[in-house]
Amino acid sequence: MLHVTEAPVPTVRGGLARTTGTALLVALGLALPALTAYLIRPQPRSHVSESSPTSTPAPAVSPPHARTGPVSICVLKFREVNEDTSLELALAEAVITDIGAHPGLRIVEREQLDLPMKEQDFHQSDRVDPETRAQLGRLIGAEVVVLGSIQRAGPRLRVAARFVHVETGEVLDTARVEGPAQQPFEVQDALTTRVRTLLPALSARLRP
Repeated sequence: MLHVTEAPVPTVRGGLARTTGTALLVALGLALPALTAYLIRPQPRSHVSESSPTSTPAPAVSPPHARTGPVSICVLKFREVNEDTSLELALAEAVITDIGAHPGLRIVEREQLDLPMKEQDFHQSDRVDPETRAQLGRLIGAEVVVLGSIQRAGPRLRVAARFVHVETGEVLDTARVEGPAQQPFEVQDALTTRVRTLLPALSARLRP
């Protein structure tokens, strides 16, 4: 008697699993090249800069050292344009008195001026270079120099005082008055009054 052995019929579940596995492999094989090409493509530059999380921020720039204490001022002898020297020292002393009374300012005496030049040379700003001005400041410790001038025209007398920053040569402020030449004390009082009104702003500007 002949025995015939029949092969088992695959179940629906097993066939579905094999079909799904084959389809997944095919899909991965197709997707892998596209994924590789995407990852190695050149990246476009961005207009927005991004900081690296590991980078160390640059240290802040320290502000320049600001001076403290009273502003030091040296009042030079006033220069008489008309060769009359009678008021040169008198006006300088009057201005010195008012500056010395201001709490935010300190007078540097004229006698401390020790440079290889005369006082009248310093009045000529075009003859005093920045290096010489800086040397003046270092020698006598003055930040500001007061340069005064006196002019006479007939019966009138005009007096001006310029507050000049020593190292930069900048004219910080100017006091200018005029009056009758026959009454020099009246002109002197007017000048000192004007100087007193300038001193608070001058002190605040140099010691903000």
